[in-house]
Amino acid sequence: MGLEIRLDRAEVIGVGRCATTDELAALDERGFVIVPALLADEDVDLLRTEFERLVAEDAQSRRHELGTRRAKATSDNDVFAVCWRNRVVLDAAAHILGSTFEVGNVDLRDPSPGYGEQRLHPDHGATPVAGVTATWFIDAFAADNGATRVLSGSHRSGAPWGSEVPIPGTEVLIPGEVVAVGAAGSLLLRDARLFHAAGRNSTTGHRRSAFVFYQHDIPDGVVGSA
Repeated sequence: MGLEIRLDRAEVIGVGRCATTDELAALDERGFVIVPALLADEDVDLLRTEFERLVAEDAQSRRHELGTRRAKATSDNDVFAVCWRNRVVLDAAAHILGSTFEVGNVDLRDPSPGYGEQRLHPDHGATPVAGVTATWFIDAFAADNGATRVLSGSHRSGAPWGSEVPIPGTEVLIPGEVVAVGAAGSLLLRDARLFHAAGRNSTTGHRRSAFVFYQHDIPDGVVGSA
């Protein structure tokens, strides 16, 4: 179960700047927005160190997803609090969901070289519900290391293929796709209903990320992508 956040409570007002009108409009119209370099370099360095600690302590970190390191940071983790308590993210969640909602754990993901590719999908399966997913770039996201692909506008129209047609994999280009690239410390905000897919890491380096779900009710056993 997620942690309930009430934005009218002073103790959970968030950190950092507020979301802009343009950022919220992009979330409405396209279903996503990339906010560049939102975290300071020192914050990113702390996230990387804590990422490695949590992965090292999770005996199942390489078993959650083939070829990918995964772990979780719970809501009481002081380092990753900057991700779920950032004001831009809280503003986006309130914009979509209203002033009261739940936030799940911070999920961590790092596809190894040659891995990480996913099929286009909305969050939470065949019956997506309203929500916001925040993906933090702990390393730079680029086309060659598998940056998240998003299908602009699909949060409103659904997939542009019929239900009888298999959802294409990431090797199939779909008109309207955008590759969400950005420097470390950047943020990708997505409407949870938006079709998206993590790409394959074709480099020899890391593509670490942290992502958080905001919904009225976080389903048990949620596994997302970044």
